Amino acid sequence: MTAQQTTNTWQCEDLHALADLLADLVPADLPVEHLDQLEALERIKAAASAAQVAVTATFADTCDSEDAPVSGRRTPPRAMSIGAEVALSTLASPHAGEQRVLLSRRLRDDLPLTLAALARGELTEDRAFAVAREVAHLVPEQRRAVDDDLASRLAGLGDVRLRETVRRSCLTIAAEAETRRYHRARADRRVTSRRHDDGTGRLTAVLPLEVLATVRSALDAAVATARTDGDPRTAGQVRADTLAARITGRDPANDAPAVRVNLVVGVESLLGDGTEPGLIPGAGLLPAAFCTDLVRRASAAAKASLRRLFATPHERALVAMESSSRRFDGLLAELLTLRDGGTCRTPGCNAAIRHLDHVEGAAAGGATHASNGQGLCERCNYLKETPGWTSWVSQTPPDARHEVHGVTQHLRILRSTAPPLPGGPAGGWDYSPCELRLASSFTLAS
Repeated sequence: MTAQQTTNTWQCEDLHALADLLADLVPADLPVEHLDQLEALERIKAAASAAQVAVTATFADTCDSEDAPVSGRRTPPRAMSIGAEVALSTLASPHAGEQRVLLSRRLRDDLPLTLAALARGELTEDRAFAVAREVAHLVPEQRRAVDDDLASRLAGLGDVRLRETVRRSCLTIAAEAETRRYHRARADRRVTSRRHDDGTGRLTAVLPLEVLATVRSALDAAVATARTDGDPRTAGQVRADTLAARITGRDPANDAPAVRVNLVVGVESLLGDGTEPGLIPGAGLLPAAFCTDLVRRASAAAKASLRRLFATPHERALVAMESSSRRFDGLLAELLTLRDGGTCRTPGCNAAIRHLDHVEGAAAGGATHASNGQGLCERCNYLKETPGWTSWVSQTPPDARHEVHGVTQHLRILRSTAPPLPGGPAGGWDYSPCELRLASSFTLAS
């Protein structure tokens, strides 16, 4: 062991060597030894998480103390840049990186006993961060009081009991702050949505409890009526369809969609035996057979239209398009959104595209051309204006998918590649090069 290690100032080479040792670990011979290994490895994970908290908080402090480079452009908040660089180092989204910085500082400064429990292996990282989130609305003195109150009770608590314990402590120590929190939460009522990877999505409404009870009673009444009428749908299906019907005015179980939805599907899957999935930009992938069924339903209802978007045969990259305008709009905007799959191009970010951005800024002479454009969420578009950050379009073959490279202020490397369009030879017919050149994707407005 080096002198640096004995003083706990390990260099990154030492940490990588430790990771290599653990990667080559061989399970022991006896079951009891397997459990001993699992217990020891869990403690190592917790100790590593505590070390990450300390390193993250120290990195953020160091960056805050630095003199930020001056730029004539609009500069985003410093926390966004710090969080984005932490995200690149921890394989997370920019928002998750920013949250990690915030929670790490809170654990180090306001919850030292909780952080010590994490270092001892009495908590997992998720549970330590859960404690930090639960006390976000308290002032530092109240957080430390909650930390002292919880210190002897954290070990052995599961997720639900841990949150209940923290909530009880908060309600006891900071009753007035809790009351204000309840009032703010009711004012922040909202509706959000999130897609799943199985062709469905989740709609979440945050409502006052009495309103939530009313909504639930109405949906339960619809379930009771459906059962009386002999409806074959499950209770969950009836609730979901009733909610959608009362919002849109259409029964999703029987009516074809009346809103415009872009469905991008390869001609091989639509007209042949291909199995390459289709894509709804910003929503996700759908199985080929399911896409074909949607097209048939929309066509039967006379609500389907067709647009050809020619792609390169092997990389499934859209052809270029250029505009004399400074903004990406019209068909060029739609082309960029389709090419980037409706999702922000920043590595690790899963947010929907909100801004169409010049990789090389228009102020610096960047062209309003598909090759110089990318789809980003609002946060990431502002983030790339951070002084010290730079990005450029990679020089790739004309038929290759679009690539953007970049470097952050502290030399974290970014690289994003546009996703391949649906279609191509995988899982389908063995088309000739000429046929593949003519194979297009379709935007079906239904």
